[in-house]
Amino acid sequence: MGEEWEQDPQPASDQPNQDEIEKRLEDIKRKVTKGASEAQTRIMRAFNKAGDYWQNAQTTLTPRQPNNVEEQRIRQLTDTWSVENWRVARDLGTYMDTVSWSTDEVWELTLETRWETRAMELVTEAYTGATNTAPSMRRPLLPVWDYALPAVTGLKAQQTRTRVEGLDEIVSCTVCNGTGHVLCSHCNGRGWIVCPDCKGRTKKRCSTCRGRGYVADWTPGEKKPFFKRKADDMASAIGNKVSDVFDGIREQGVPIPNPVDVDPANKGATIPCPECVNGEIDCSCATGKRVCTNCEGARSALCSSCTGTGKLVRHREITRRFELRTQTRFLGECPIPPSHLVKANGDLAYSAEVNESLHSEAPPERVPIDVWRNTVELVQAESQVPEKLGTDPQARPRPSLQVVELVRIPYTNVQYRYAEQDYVLYIFDSEGNEKFYTDRYPARWDRVERLFKAISTDLLTPVAPSETQKNPSGSYRVPVEVPPYSISEEDEDQPSGK
Repeated sequence: MGEEWEQDPQPASDQPNQDEIEKRLEDIKRKVTKGASEAQTRIMRAFNKAGDYWQNAQTTLTPRQPNNVEEQRIRQLTDTWSVENWRVARDLGTYMDTVSWSTDEVWELTLETRWETRAMELVTEAYTGATNTAPSMRRPLLPVWDYALPAVTGLKAQQTRTRVEGLDEIVSCTVCNGTGHVLCSHCNGRGWIVCPDCKGRTKKRCSTCRGRGYVADWTPGEKKPFFKRKADDMASAIGNKVSDVFDGIREQGVPIPNPVDVDPANKGATIPCPECVNGEIDCSCATGKRVCTNCEGARSALCSSCTGTGKLVRHREITRRFELRTQTRFLGECPIPPSHLVKANGDLAYSAEVNESLHSEAPPERVPIDVWRNTVELVQAESQVPEKLGTDPQARPRPSLQVVELVRIPYTNVQYRYAEQDYVLYIFDSEGNEKFYTDRYPARWDRVERLFKAISTDLLTPVAPSETQKNPSGSYRVPVEVPPYSISEEDEDQPSGK
């Protein structure tokens, strides 16, 4: 600690002395002067060149004249595209230089296949006495795909169920064991139920005194006016109905108080209730039981499965489920991506259901033979039933309907120049429905964009030392050189004032 104190004899203080403040101010002044001079040089250099850039950006284009009808059509379509797309240079078809163009076509092949799955299901129904069970009407059980079922129209078909004739069987009902009767589910085979009024007690609460056993004294007092008596009678009737509602809720097990029912003892003298004994009266059931209304005391009811006949008819139904699968392919080399081609309408050249074998060497009219060969290959490949080990062949789906559609999509490949740049444009689809595709195009704001990019580049380019010393007016700024400061121990020992 002693050595450290000898090396730094001055006490530690957070406040800088006057020399340090002056040095910091000089340093800040030097940096601000240098930065302002460099920024001024960059800005002036950018504005000096901005005029040249703007002149280049405002180069006047010359309208081009078409040489034939096809070129005129291409230019008109290109102008339409540039008007509809705000990103493309305006009036592109008028000012572009057409280098060359060529026409070609691509074919869209669409194959829709309706796959059908069949399953044999066992169904039972109540016996009604009319069924084809004669030995002469019996037929053998065949594989599910050997039955000729009604035709189903449409590619998107709903699930169907078809009853197989000649396989009906009469069997006994297992629910009622062939008796046609089962125990009553309402009374569990007892023939009676607990009385819902008295809950088996043979007694129920008196409704006159509401189980209290007493009522208000009816000794005649002062005579009330007619309207007063009518109002009291109406209020009493409404109060009794509300009390009945609350009593019904309490009987369901909900402990809710009755705000309308007021104890008569709080109003005056009372007398025993003349309708009951200790607030209870005899229930009409007398035994606490009621005869079951479902079976009427018979303890059994008709079987719901066989409707009391004790027999069932067992037959078989074929359930058919359908699934539509669609495959789309584009035949022919085309630089236009499929995601754009699927939006084209094209010219329909062929559309038909595949009802018989197709021959690759016999193409339809207006369909090229190479396109037809690819179509036949796809149809044959899609007609193959996939084989899976360990699965029943009868349970595998099979194609039941196929529809083939061939659409011709013409397109034009246009190569052009615009503002000394080469571009390629593809115009596709049928006449009147033309669509456009290109991976690069002359942007509408491309020249202004290049102007701002050039100015930004000049602003970000570092300034050479020679440029920093020279100001825009032609004179030279002499920078103030401040020698670097170095603090030594001798300087620290000297007093701050010189």
